[in-house]
Amino acid sequence: MQTGYRAVQRCGSMAGREVEPARGGALRSIPRPLVRGQRSFVPSLSLAALLSVLYTWASPTSWVSRPWKPQVKRPRSICLAVQPLAAEMSEVFKRCVEDYSPNDPNEDFHEGPPPTGFRNLTECIRPYHPNPQWQLFPGEVGSFERDQKICSMYTLATGLFRDINACIRNDNEDGLRRLAPMIWEIREVLRFETAKICKPDGRKCKPFMGKCLRGLEVPEKEVEKWAALYKAGTEFVWPAFTSCQLEDGGLWPFDGNLNFEIECNIDPSKLDTPEVFAPLSIKRFIGGSNEVLFPPQTKFRVKEEKDVQRVTENDETRDVHTRVLEVIELPVPHVTGERRR
Repeated sequence: MQTGYRAVQRCGSMAGREVEPARGGALRSIPRPLVRGQRSFVPSLSLAALLSVLYTWASPTSWVSRPWKPQVKRPRSICLAVQPLAAEMSEVFKRCVEDYSPNDPNEDFHEGPPPTGFRNLTECIRPYHPNPQWQLFPGEVGSFERDQKICSMYTLATGLFRDINACIRNDNEDGLRRLAPMIWEIREVLRFETAKICKPDGRKCKPFMGKCLRGLEVPEKEVEKWAALYKAGTEFVWPAFTSCQLEDGGLWPFDGNLNFEIECNIDPSKLDTPEVFAPLSIKRFIGGSNEVLFPPQTKFRVKEEKDVQRVTENDETRDVHTRVLEVIELPVPHVTGERRR
């Protein structure tokens, strides 16, 4: 652009501002009041540029896509949380979750390949919670106020909890190394010292015991195949965090065509282990919530296969499969005593 060139830009929020060269050839804008009677216009080139910016913003630029998507009609069946049943912890989970601690001298994250190092907590949550206020954590790890903050963060519809579980289920090492600090924080919310449960020097909450519900939406053509995996007597682990609903509140609107009734009768305070990861009712931290959260690697057994029900809802009729599960083993921390509750 030649020196001395002055152009009036009357597009969007830049209307009534003059654009002139600054040092180094960059453009800067200066206020200029609009003259009465002038009409704003949008050149076709500016419109094309605007569309290009919008396209770039809406397109995923990294492994994590933005939670916003165009509002187009989609089928109800979306298979997000169903996979072949696992029997044990994967090596990627051990490497990126079980053996990870923010107190270790971890290297900075590098994409690789292969990916190495870990992000810190601020870098981990910034794509989902860019407001600096969300990046301030009260209290020490294990304190009530910190647990409350962590529960508030993962329950928001930012895509954080969805991406965490997707990375765990898919053994996505790149994603796990990016999200490891938040995974660690959520697991700490579910971590108990068995000798201090319901004791004055213990936590201000207790593990969940009772019955809860979980519903999954799978494609109608595949529901029978997935339901067949859960045969009576089958033992398996769900590798990711498992979010359920209290029985009193029912499943709606989280009911699906493959539903589970989960019985958890294990009393962690009677286990012969110093520490344990145990399910927890989030209502303790978020009033009004009926969610129960199970830790990754919880082991279940299929107790009963209920008869298939033909259900009609919103003018849609479909088969609903239900399985009764019982918790038979809770995960134990790989390293105990990292911090005190």
